Amino acid sequence: MSRKIRLGPIAVFLAVVAVVLATLAVLTTATTNADKVLAERFAGVTQSRYALEAEGEKFLQQYDEQAKSGSISAGSLGAEKAKAGYTKEIEKDGYTLKITVSEPSAQGRYEVTEWKVTKDWNADDPYQNIWKGDE
Repeated sequence: MSRKIRLGPIAVFLAVVAVVLATLAVLTTATTNADKVLAERFAGVTQSRYALEAEGEKFLQQYDEQAKSGSISAGSLGAEKAKAGYTKEIEKDGYTLKITVSEPSAQGRYEVTEWKVTKDWNADDPYQNIWKGDE
């Protein structure tokens, strides 16, 4: 007694499964690469911002030393004299940190009145031409 094995439906099913698995593999690879690029870009931004923060802390340390001594030299701090204190702007990789500190009191105490990180607007932004609805 001989039996015939029909491979037609099984072969079609296996071909569909192979195509689906291949498609999922390609999509996984593309998504992984996009995640890697985004993570590297975020790491660069984070390093730039942390470097700005470190420079700002150095400025505050120098300002603190001069405030305790009783004489502040804007030139040695690299700062500008403002109405109510001193202002310094530090730039790195397109980011700007603006620090403003008040005049020190008789006891050498002062207040940080502004600590702001900004980035210039990029006119080449690819999203500037997105349709915003009926205008």
